[in-house]
Amino acid sequence: MYKKIITFFLLTFSIVCYSERVSSNSGICEYFRDKESKKKFNPYTGKTNIKLKNGVYKCLNADASFKIIVWRYFWADDINIYGTLTIEVKNGIMTKLKSIDEKNGELLFSATYNRYGPDGEMYISKGFALNYNSNSRKLNYKDGKPFGDILEYYDNGKLYRKSHLVKKNNYHPFDTPDDFNNYVDYYEIYDINTGEILKKEDLFNKTGTIWDYDSKSGKLSREGHLVNGEIVFEREYKEDGTVAREYNYKK
Repeated sequence: MYKKIITFFLLTFSIVCYSERVSSNSGICEYFRDKESKKKFNPYTGKTNIKLKNGVYKCLNADASFKIIVWRYFWADDINIYGTLTIEVKNGIMTKLKSIDEKNGELLFSATYNRYGPDGEMYISKGFALNYNSNSRKLNYKDGKPFGDILEYYDNGKLYRKSHLVKKNNYHPFDTPDDFNNYVDYYEIYDINTGEILKKEDLFNKTGTIWDYDSKSGKLSREGHLVNGEIVFEREYKEDGTVAREYNYKK
């Protein structure tokens, strides 16, 4: 008799916990279907002013625009959050965000957070949020600070570039190419097909060459010569490998 009662309560408790843990019909999801949301939400920092209750929320067909201010460059921009979202909340803090393309199941974004910001691995696909001009990438955070290597990928999913972050770096996921030398001290670029190393570059004292390859074709697209943190010469390439333009910034 007692075993039946205990079993009943355990089943009831597990059902209640599951219903609290996973919700696909929550008011929270409405914020992610608003084309021009008035709320604040930043997937790069995990910060938001949306009131979050503990649980796991699955938001289908998300498509929202949130305005964020990028203080480093003194400009504001809209970031687009879309896909099927999974949001985990503990102690009123978003601890996990994941976005999947509902059409093909492709991972668009994934990150874990604590009260300081990102904590753990972050993956950002090309075109998601503010990542419209960059390659898909993966990196690690500890208490809101990036560390280790940034892994960038070609459009075919092969590893493009592995860049080592300097200690106490100021990296942000939507930095411009000109900021590369401020957070990387060494990097390697790989062939789009074979995976062999094409370039190795040490940026000791912020001096060296920054090479860029096209994410679709895998061909060399740009080189910039860096001296003491300043780009002094730049060359752009055509698809056939010939020089398209040259810029000399020496004073």
